[in-house]
Amino acid sequence: MAAVAERTSQIVEALDGLDRATLLAPSQLPDWSRLTIACHLRYGAEAVARMTRAAVSGQPVAYYPEGRERQRPLTLVPRRGERPPAVVASLEERSEDLDRVWSCLDDAGWRLQVTEPEGNADLGTLELARLAVLRLTEVEVHGTDLGLGLDDWGELFVRVALPMRLDRLNTRRSNHRGFDTVPEGTWLLSASDGPAYLVDLRAGRVDSHPAGPATPATARMEATSRDLLALLLGRPLRGSLRLSGDTAFGDAFARAFPGP
Repeated sequence: MAAVAERTSQIVEALDGLDRATLLAPSQLPDWSRLTIACHLRYGAEAVARMTRAAVSGQPVAYYPEGRERQRPLTLVPRRGERPPAVVASLEERSEDLDRVWSCLDDAGWRLQVTEPEGNADLGTLELARLAVLRLTEVEVHGTDLGLGLDDWGELFVRVALPMRLDRLNTRRSNHRGFDTVPEGTWLLSASDGPAYLVDLRAGRVDSHPAGPATPATARMEATSRDLLALLLGRPLRGSLRLSGDTAFGDAFARAFPGP
């Protein structure tokens, strides 16, 4: 909660007071302006607060109640008659509301399941604690995407998001993006400053689990925890990615698992 609130405050402070041209200028995320990111983060705060309330009351809830294809494009632009500065102010307000909702949860509350309605699955069933990590992912990554000089990803974010993303490969390979079919084999993702995971792809099925750093694999990929997370999120690496074994197979990882 504290990490989400702190990063959101940095984002609002960076955006507040920018003129229209600067808000509409391209971000570092292809095809998205800074205002697009602000709209996206504003909707995310609203959706996560709504989903938290629904989980507490035991009700099914969708991230996009009207369906992803229909509703998502509307969440990436200002609402009718809304000026760009009002989006930034609304992002701050909706984020504060989310913080208030989260502050009412105890340990048992964070273990409640978020369940989506039949026929409108987007995130999959997950604990509220994992929903919080997804929100932290949004503000950390998109904060950097703004291109306004915000700090790089925090240590807490990298530490909690990397194992969650690797575990998430067991149930989904990307977030509504196409992916390449690649030869069967295994990748060992070894963090130079943290854990190692073996990702096994066979017959279209993925088995991702913790492994020892010396576990045999078709290809071995070693980088910092931060850069392994960047690889999983489809974002630029800050350092080098060291490949060994079948390097062509290693290069195929990003095509087989194309970001969030």
